Amino acid sequence: MAEKNERRDVHVVRICEGDLDHHGNVKQIDYQGIVKHINEGVVIIREGIIVFANDAFYEMSGIEAGQAARRYFSDFVSEVDRKRVSEFFLQWLSAETSLDRTEFAMPGRDGEAIFEMKVSVVECGGSPAILGALTDITERRKTRLELEKIKGRLESILVSMNEVVVSLSPDDYSILSINPAAEALYEVPLRDFTSGEKHVMKFVHPQDLEKVEGFYGNLVEAEFDEAQYRIISSNNKTKWVRDEGHVVYSDKGTIRRIDHVIRDITEEKRTIDALRQSEAKYRDFFESTNDMAFAITPDGGFIDINNAGIQLLGFESREEALASNVKDFYVDISEREELIAQIYNEGFVEGKPVRFKNKAGDVIEVTITARGKSDDSGNLLYHEGIVHNLSKALEDQRNRVLRNAAGSMCHYLNTHLMQLGGSKDIMAIEIESLLELIGRLADGEDPQEIARRMKDVVESMRYFHEGIADAYERISEVTGAFNKAFLYREESYSTGTILDIFKTYGYEGDPSKK
Repeated sequence: MAEKNERRDVHVVRICEGDLDHHGNVKQIDYQGIVKHINEGVVIIREGIIVFANDAFYEMSGIEAGQAARRYFSDFVSEVDRKRVSEFFLQWLSAETSLDRTEFAMPGRDGEAIFEMKVSVVECGGSPAILGALTDITERRKTRLELEKIKGRLESILVSMNEVVVSLSPDDYSILSINPAAEALYEVPLRDFTSGEKHVMKFVHPQDLEKVEGFYGNLVEAEFDEAQYRIISSNNKTKWVRDEGHVVYSDKGTIRRIDHVIRDITEEKRTIDALRQSEAKYRDFFESTNDMAFAITPDGGFIDINNAGIQLLGFESREEALASNVKDFYVDISEREELIAQIYNEGFVEGKPVRFKNKAGDVIEVTITARGKSDDSGNLLYHEGIVHNLSKALEDQRNRVLRNAAGSMCHYLNTHLMQLGGSKDIMAIEIESLLELIGRLADGEDPQEIARRMKDVVESMRYFHEGIADAYERISEVTGAFNKAFLYREESYSTGTILDIFKTYGYEGDPSKK
């Protein structure tokens, strides 16, 4: 015991026998001058009993002055801390601990408070005693606990974050700390970063490395910046990241560290790229379609319109169209009211027939296919869609029918014209044969033989004449039906005028007559 106490001689306060009263208590009057103005609570504890306490201790404990003497110190300690504090005193007296202070809760006038007691050994009446100096650390403890809670929450947040949070040294850019999200992004164990074996810069895509090095190098001057670049994980996966870096300063204004928040934006970038491609395709369709494409507010104002729509409604320019209201182009405004009501109720309309009128007043039969665009609250922002020109479609359909009919008729007529042409050629040959026979008859050849030959020629001509008559009848039937179907009235067109009309559609004329 003597050996253990020898190393504490610097702490020992020797109290003379004359300082004790007949009960063994320290005569307070001998020490009032020393401790009167001390703000810390001071107690001397021998064998667990308080033999001295100053005014500050009485204030801390909330009891009247003099009421602590001859009471066990543990009576003033919170029940949950009593055993631990008593064991600490014993360990200190027996030199079994090097700690010179302990903390505990003590009830007071204003409720329970937290105190720190710094202890030393004093010799009191020839026996070792505890000299304790108490400091109220309630607020300090609350602050520390709050900071620990905040730190715990921050650590919990960092652990649960999907973003990589890494702190770098401003001196050599070595990693000071990094959260577990790095394992998922870079696909390596976290210890590879904390041990210094790996660094986030080692994963930067070679084609982006120069840009990223510049970003990191300029960050101290910029204080805050961000960059997007590619990385290659340990499994050779190329990923896009957004790196936000900022400089953290100490209270003295020096750079403490450089923090980076690195977010995986691979899917986000793919989505954005796909959206851009979709928008490009939409814009290409919007501008190239022959139908009117539009975006219109619920009140009828044009947000967007393509060239086909500008032409359909007769606008002079896009600016004129965007300054107009679609309500002015409905023949019957109730048709628009029905259309808007359907969009509100169902979100879209498909093939709804309405009648438009262009700026010139011409009525146009159209169908509208549109869908509504609403905000998060369900309010209709605008509707977009396609206006299909039925009038033009019907006209195009009629033209197609006419073209097909004309083509069929031409084929029909050509077939019979070929029959007429063939019969004409053969009859010309037969006429030449008759002329030859007449000549031979005049030369005195056998009349009976000549008559027989001439009869054969006439029979042949009669046969081809019947073919000509049949072709003529069929052609007349078709032209009669054509005249009746299209209410044709004979006009004084010249052949040249008719041919000129056909030439506008590609007819180049009969090359044999050039």
